[in-house]
Amino acid sequence: MADEEENLPIPPTFLEKLLFYTTASFVLLAIFSLFAFLFLVPFVIEPAFTTIFMQFDPVSAQCVTAEVKQLFGVSNCSWASCREGCTKDLFECTQIRVNYKLGYAPNISATEYEALIRAERSLRKDYDYENYESPLDKLDPEMEDQELADVMPTGLQGNDSEWYFTGARLFPNVKGCGYPPILNCTVFYGKYRPIGNNYTCYYSRIDPGLVITELDMWQNTLNLVYAMAIPIPSFIISVIYLTFAYFKIYNTEDESEQAPLQSDAEAMATGDDGKPTTPGSDTFREDLACFGHQLKLQLANDKPKEGFESNSPPISNSASLSGTKSSFVNA
Repeated sequence: MADEEENLPIPPTFLEKLLFYTTASFVLLAIFSLFAFLFLVPFVIEPAFTTIFMQFDPVSAQCVTAEVKQLFGVSNCSWASCREGCTKDLFECTQIRVNYKLGYAPNISATEYEALIRAERSLRKDYDYENYESPLDKLDPEMEDQELADVMPTGLQGNDSEWYFTGARLFPNVKGCGYPPILNCTVFYGKYRPIGNNYTCYYSRIDPGLVITELDMWQNTLNLVYAMAIPIPSFIISVIYLTFAYFKIYNTEDESEQAPLQSDAEAMATGDDGKPTTPGSDTFREDLACFGHQLKLQLANDKPKEGFESNSPPISNSASLSGTKSSFVNA
C-alpha cells in the first residue's frame, strides 16, 4: 500500500495549470496570427497599398461607356473589367472602355475648374516626350498603302475635346477582381456595360487609363491598419512570451528538479565526512564491506532454494558417498 501511494501522480498546482494554459494560448495566438497575416496580404494589404500608390483623384469624374468587347481565349484575355476570383485563369472576359471628363469639387468656381483642367492636360515634367515613338511609325511598309479600320482614339485629349481621356479601362477596384458578396460581376456588368451609360468614376493620376467605379480612401486606410495592426503585434508578443518562457520559466523548473539529484550525487561522491571517496578511504572500505556482507546473505538465502529445486535429492548423494567410503575401508 505504501508503494502504491508513492507511485500515485502528484496533481498539478494552480500555478502550473495557469502556466500551461497561458503558454498554449500564446502558441495558438502565434499560429493564427501568422496564417491570418499571410491570408490578408493578397486580399487586403496588397490592394490597399496599390490603391494608395496609384493616387486616385478623390474628386469623381464623369464616365460614359464607349466600347465593350467580349473575348475568348487566354491569349486574348489579358485583362477583364470584372472577375470573381483573383487567381483563376481567364478563358472568357468582358472588357469595358470608357470616356471620362474631370469633375470638380462644389467649392470651386467654373474659372478655377477650367484652370484645373488645363493644368491636368499640360505637359508633364516627368514624361519623356522627345523619345516618344508612335505605334504608327512601327507599321510595316507593305501596310502603309492599306486602309486601316476605324479605331476609337485612346489617351489624353486636347483642350478642344470634350473628354479628358478616351478609351480608359474600367474596373470595380484597383485589382479588377474580388469575391462575393463584396463583388458581384453580374451586377457590375448589368450596371456599366450598356453603351452610352453615364456614371461617376475615379481615375488614377499615375495611370490615367485606369478608372475604378468605387473609391473610399478612409475605408481603404482603415482596412490596411486593421490588417497590419492586429496580426503583426499579436505574433510579435507571442514570440516574445514563448522565448521568455523557454529560457526563464521552464529552464528554472528543470534546474529545481535536478537539484536533489545533484545533491545526492555529490553526497555519494564525498561521503558523510565531506571528503572525496577514493579506493583508499575509510568510506570506500565501509561501503565495500557492507556490499560484501549483503552479497553473502543473498547467496546464503539462494542456496537452499537451488538444492530443493534440483532433480537429485541431497540425501541420496550423501548415502552414496558414505557407501563408497565404507567399501573403500573394508577393502
